[in-house]
Amino acid sequence: MKNFRIIILFAFIAQSAIAQYYTPGTGIHWSLDDIVVNSGGIMTFENNKYYLWNGLIISQSDTISIMTDEEVRIATGIEIKIYGSLICDPPTGLILSAIDTTANFKGLSFDNSDGSSLNKCIIEFGGGIKLVNSDILLDSCIIRKNNQFNCTGTIDMINSNPIVQNCRIFDNMGPAVLSAANGTSSPQIIGNLIFQNCSSNLNMPQINLGSSSSADTIKIVSNLVTGLYENSGGIAVATLAGGSIRAIIEGNTIQNNRYGITAYGMNIYTRIKDNLITDNDIQGDPMLGGSGINFWGDQTNISMVSGNEITGNLWGVTVQNQAMPNLGQIDPDTINPGKNLIYDNANNGATYALYNNTPNDLLAENNYWGTFDPETVESYIFHQPDDPSLGFVDYLPIKDYFTSVAEKKDCIYTPLKIFPNPAKEIVFCEFGEDLFNTVSLKLSIRNLYGQLLFSADLSTTVNGSDISFLPAGVYIIQVSNAKGNAQNILIKQ
Repeated sequence: MKNFRIIILFAFIAQSAIAQYYTPGTGIHWSLDDIVVNSGGIMTFENNKYYLWNGLIISQSDTISIMTDEEVRIATGIEIKIYGSLICDPPTGLILSAIDTTANFKGLSFDNSDGSSLNKCIIEFGGGIKLVNSDILLDSCIIRKNNQFNCTGTIDMINSNPIVQNCRIFDNMGPAVLSAANGTSSPQIIGNLIFQNCSSNLNMPQINLGSSSSADTIKIVSNLVTGLYENSGGIAVATLAGGSIRAIIEGNTIQNNRYGITAYGMNIYTRIKDNLITDNDIQGDPMLGGSGINFWGDQTNISMVSGNEITGNLWGVTVQNQAMPNLGQIDPDTINPGKNLIYDNANNGATYALYNNTPNDLLAENNYWGTFDPETVESYIFHQPDDPSLGFVDYLPIKDYFTSVAEKKDCIYTPLKIFPNPAKEIVFCEFGEDLFNTVSLKLSIRNLYGQLLFSADLSTTVNGSDISFLPAGVYIIQVSNAKGNAQNILIKQ
């Protein structure tokens, strides 16, 4: 009998240790005080702070709203899981932190939670923010000192398209933002300060993204990405597990990382524009990193690279395998204005502005390479004259900022949709009338070397363009007029 009582006592202790509180799932709209009243001690309120002692689950259809400045302390290993909605919009700030800052709480998990938004929150000493099928908003938050107890990335997503804007994300163990290789996510990462993440010092960048969703483009715009740990890179988009990526990387400052930007894999189309990419050389080994921008993949790894300043790295731009970035194409038509400033990138006593380690010819017209002397520029670019097995880089004309070439507006990627894609015989174009106003539109199809293969007035192809004459492969399809141009990638089967 005595032994039986002991067993019951242990069972009661174990059950108490894993107790969790589920909101009713009846469409309720509660505050923190309502959780205190209804959770049976799972959440308490003491000394002007809320304490969460065991797991809290916001059930599907339920909403927890926090509209006042509060502080919530969470016990070690405890998770808040949101199937419904969590809405935080305090006047000044909400603190979500650990009771014991030496023993983090587990973190936040959003599962099929499209209605959640967190504004002006400090989320610290947790295990990360996990998103599964959840298009949430994180705005003006501070996210710091999180470990990887809940997920690999600090904001870690699968099949989710969150907006992360105006946040400060720093001093976390894993990447600031990460998406799963086996899912599709298109986050919008805009106007954030991202610095000194990846304290685990593994081979991961601070922004680490896999395949994008079919309907949305990844946007990484106007962020500061500053590193500290020698094995951590700046920004990476990669299709290591298959899939495809459409990404805009624009207006960022990327500095003091192992490398700046890398696009790694196949079926990747990026627009890399107006970034400052500087001093990404902290590891110091040119065989392992140090590129301002690196491309690795086959001929379906394509990028329009323009208006970037790339300086102080071990390498300027490196291109590997058979990747096909376009760094400038103004002759005979302006497909990409170029205007990159690529200078003072060096290792082992030699300057490397552009290293074309592929058999493909590359276009890099209308850029500034640190000098106006063509012979000196030639010495900064590694290509066919240095190794006959490599492709040739067309780097002339050199950008002269006093006698700049006239150019159209920069290429706009997102407004142009083509379908079906891949296509066999007929392809249709869809574009915004507000952009082009349907005036004097021209359609053109080029190969990856920029050679024009087909051109027509779009009014004659409104019912579809016959592409049956094209061999199977990857092409650039463009719609343009005097106002600008937009383009996308066409896969011909």
